[in-house]
Amino acid sequence: MNAKQPTLLELLNAETLQSIQDVFADMAGVAALTTDKDGTAVTVGSNFSDFCTKFVRPNTLGCLRCGECDRMGAERAIKEGKASVYYCHAGLVDFAAPIMANGQMVGSFIGGQVLTSPPDLDKFRDIAWEMGINEDEFLEALSKVKVVDKSVVDKAAKSLYVISNILSNMAYNEYKLYMSSMQIEKAAKLKSDFLANMSHEIRTPMNAVLGMAEMALRENMSPAAREYIHQIKSSGKNLLVIINDILDFSKIESGKMDIIPVSYEPLSMINDIASIICSRIGSKSIEFTMDISPDIPNKLVGDNVRIQQILINLLNNAVKFTKQGCVHLKMYCNPDPKNEDNVILYAQVSDTGQGIKDEDLGKLFRSFEQVDSKRNRNIEGTGLGLVISKQLLSLMNGTITVESEYEKGSTFSIRLPQKKGEDPSGFKKPDSEITAAFLIENVYLRQQVVNDLEKINAKWSDISWHGLEEGNLPKFFITERSSLTRKLEDFLSNHPKVNTIVIENFGSVSTTDIPGARVIHKPVYYLNLYAAMGLARDYSRDTNTAPEDFSFTAPEAKVLIVDDNNINLTVAKGLMAPLEMHIDTAASGREAIELVKRGAYDIIFMDHMMPEMDGIEATHIIREECPAYVNVPIIALTANAVGGTKDMFIEEGLNDFVAKPIDTKDMVAKIRRWLPDEKICISGEHTGHAASMETPLIADLNTDAALTLLGSTSLYMSVLEEYYRSIDKKADSIEAHYREDDISNYTIEVHALKSTSRQIGAEELSALAAELEKAGKENNIDLIDQKTMEMLERYRGYKELLAPYFPDENESEDKEPANDVIIMDLLNELQDALDAFDTLVIDEVMEKMAGYSYDKDNIEYYRRLKEAAEVSDVDDCGNIVSEWKRDIGASYTQNF
Repeated sequence: MNAKQPTLLELLNAETLQSIQDVFADMAGVAALTTDKDGTAVTVGSNFSDFCTKFVRPNTLGCLRCGECDRMGAERAIKEGKASVYYCHAGLVDFAAPIMANGQMVGSFIGGQVLTSPPDLDKFRDIAWEMGINEDEFLEALSKVKVVDKSVVDKAAKSLYVISNILSNMAYNEYKLYMSSMQIEKAAKLKSDFLANMSHEIRTPMNAVLGMAEMALRENMSPAAREYIHQIKSSGKNLLVIINDILDFSKIESGKMDIIPVSYEPLSMINDIASIICSRIGSKSIEFTMDISPDIPNKLVGDNVRIQQILINLLNNAVKFTKQGCVHLKMYCNPDPKNEDNVILYAQVSDTGQGIKDEDLGKLFRSFEQVDSKRNRNIEGTGLGLVISKQLLSLMNGTITVESEYEKGSTFSIRLPQKKGEDPSGFKKPDSEITAAFLIENVYLRQQVVNDLEKINAKWSDISWHGLEEGNLPKFFITERSSLTRKLEDFLSNHPKVNTIVIENFGSVSTTDIPGARVIHKPVYYLNLYAAMGLARDYSRDTNTAPEDFSFTAPEAKVLIVDDNNINLTVAKGLMAPLEMHIDTAASGREAIELVKRGAYDIIFMDHMMPEMDGIEATHIIREECPAYVNVPIIALTANAVGGTKDMFIEEGLNDFVAKPIDTKDMVAKIRRWLPDEKICISGEHTGHAASMETPLIADLNTDAALTLLGSTSLYMSVLEEYYRSIDKKADSIEAHYREDDISNYTIEVHALKSTSRQIGAEELSALAAELEKAGKENNIDLIDQKTMEMLERYRGYKELLAPYFPDENESEDKEPANDVIIMDLLNELQDALDAFDTLVIDEVMEKMAGYSYDKDNIEYYRRLKEAAEVSDVDDCGNIVSEWKRDIGASYTQNF
C-alpha cells in the first residue's frame, strides 16, 4: 500500500504562500490565489475584484465552478509545460501553474481576474441568470474589472510560472523531509505495534499457565506434585521477566519508561529473587549464597519492580557464565550523606565464572552485543540485560560498576538511593547469647552461615573435624542434608534440647524424623536462618496457597468479568472463587453493556482487546449511557504491557488495570482496594477447593499435556466442556467471517481457537489454527482459502468426539416431555420477562424449561435459546422465542 501523500499545507507554510502571493499580485497588478490540488483555496485572495468576491465566489454554483477552473487550469499547465491562460467560467481571463512535489500536483498558483477586451454584455447576462445573480449589480461589478493588453497577461503568466516552479522545488524538499519523517514514524509504530502484539500473544497463554497453576495449588495433591506446580509458576514468572526485558528496552529507547516509587519490603523482594535464581540454576554445580545485611530497613520507597529486574538480570548473567563454584549476592545500606530521609542501597553480584577480558569491558553495556562471542556462542541471551539495568539505574539516580578477572570471575556493583519507608528499622539482634554448631561441607555455604551467625554475635563452632560433645552441646545445630548420617540423626533425636536446623536443596520436599527439627531451603541467608532459630519473621515460601491472599470474602459483592476468550473467563473466575463473590461473565463488550443495564455490579473487570467493540469503547458507552455507573470501578484486563498503560486506561475512564498473566495477589489487592468496605467480610480462614476425578483418555487429544498446563482434572473437564459447548457457535462465526472476507475478525477468532485448542490438548488443530492466524496477519488469502475448511471440519469433528463425555440434559429419562401447550405457556412467560428485562424471572423460566425434554422438532430451538440465555443475549433470546412461537403457533391455535 502506498504511503499517504502529503497535502500542500503539510509541505509549505500558509503564511509563506500568502506572502509570495501578495507580492506577485502587487507587482503584476492582477488578482492571485493559491489552492490545493482539488482547487480549494488555502490562502486569502490578493487584489480580488468585487466581481469575484461579492458575486461569483459567494454563489454556491459559482464557488464550485471556480475551484474546478483553478484545478483544470493547473492540470492543463502540467501538460503544456508552461502557465496556461484561459477564460474562467465567469468569463474573466485567468492563468494558472501547478505546484508539484515528487511528480504529483499538490496545489496550484492562480492569477488573473482581468479582461483583454471589452466584455460581451449579453454573454455575462446569461452567466448571471444561470447563477441566479441580479443582472444589473453583476454588470455594474463587471464594469470595474481591469481591461489590459494580452501582452500584460502573457508576461504575468510567465512570472507566475517561474514562481510556481520555485514553490515546487520548495515543496519537493519538504516532501523528502516529510517522507523521511513518515518512514521514521512508521518504523516506530511498527515496532510499537509489534511489541504490543508480542506482549499480548505471549501473555495470553501465560495467563492460562500461571492462573491454572495458581488454582491447581488449591487442590489436594502430594507434596511432590505441589512442588512441581510451584516450579511451573516460578518458571512462568521468569519467562515474563525475559518478555519484559524486551519491552522495557523499547520503552527506554523511546523515553516512555516510567519509574514508579512505592513503599515495599526489601526482604520480601529478596526472597522472590532467590526463588527465581534457584530455579534458574537448576541442576548446575553452582552454590547460590546471599549475604544480606540485617540493617536494611523493613520498608523502603522506590521502584521495587525495577530494582528486582536489575538484580535478576545481573544474577541471571552470573548463572549463565558460571559452570561451577558460586554465585553470590551481597546487599547492605548506608545513610545518605546528602539527604537524611534517604539511604544508599548497595548490591554486589559476584561469581566464580569465566570472567571478562579487559578489552571486552567496554562492550558490556552496548545493546545486542555479547563479549567473547566465539567462546559464548552457545549461551542464550540478546545482550539487553546489562544495557537495561544501567539505563534503569540512571533513571533512578543510581550507578553500576564492574570488576573482573578473566577466567576467575566478575563482580557487578550497584549504588542506588532509596527513600526511607514508614518502618525504617531493621532486624533487632537478640539480647541473650546464642551458641551454635554446624556440620557443612560446602565451603561457600559454610562461609555464609559463619557470616550470618557472626551478625548476631553467636558463638559458633565447626564440628567437621571433632563432632558434637556431650558436655558442651550448642543451642542450635545446623547441618546439610547430605551430612546427616543415621548416627547423627540418632544422637540429635536423643538430645531434644539441641535445636536442629537441616539445610535442604531448593525445591526439595524432603522432611526429617528428628523431633522438633526445622528444615530450611537454599539459599541460606540471615532471614531464613534466623526465622528457623525463632529470631525473625519467616519470608520463605509456604508450600500451601498463602492464606493472606484471601484474608477476606465478599459474598454480597457482584462482579462482572468481560473477556472474549472463555478460557480467560474460566481462569479469572477460578482465581476469584475463594472470595465467594457473585460473578457474572460476558464474552463481548456489547454483552457487557446489556448486563450492566440490567444489573448492579460493584466492580467490572474489562478485557482490553476484543473484536467488534474493545474494552475502552465499551467503558465509554457504560459511563455515558448508565448514570449509575459513573463511579463504579472498571478495571482493565490487558496482556499489553507497554509504556503508559495505566495512564492510558485512566485517561479513557477506567480506574485501574490488572496485567495478564493475572497474578492472584494483584487481582485480590485490586478487589480489596476498589470494593466498597461494606461488602468486605474479614476472614482468617482460607478454604481450598478440592476435587477428584478420573481423567478420561480421549482420542486425538493430548490430555497429559493439557493436565500439565491446567494442573487439575476437574479444571480440565470444566474447560473441556466449555470448549465442547461453544464449537457450533465459534465454528459458524469463523466461517461467516471467512465467507464475508472479514480477515480482521477471522484472524481474531482463529487466534482464540489456537489458544483454546491447545488448552484441551487438541495440538494438531491448534497448530493449524496458528498457521491460519499467521496467514490472516500476513493477508495470505491463498493459504486461508486452502486450509480454512479443513480447519473447520476438524474443529466441528470434536463435537461428535466429545459428545459422550457431556451428555445433553434433554436426554434424561426423568424429564417430562414438553408438548406444544407447555412450550407456548413457557415462551409467553419468558417473553414477558424479556420485555421487562427481568433477569431473575428469565433465569426462573429457563430453569423450568430445563425440567422438560423436547422432541426432535423442538430440541434445536431449546438448545439455541439456552445458549443465548447463558450469555445473556436478550435480543437473540427474543428472536428465538418469536421464531419458536411462530413454528408451533398454527397447531396450538387449532387446538384452542
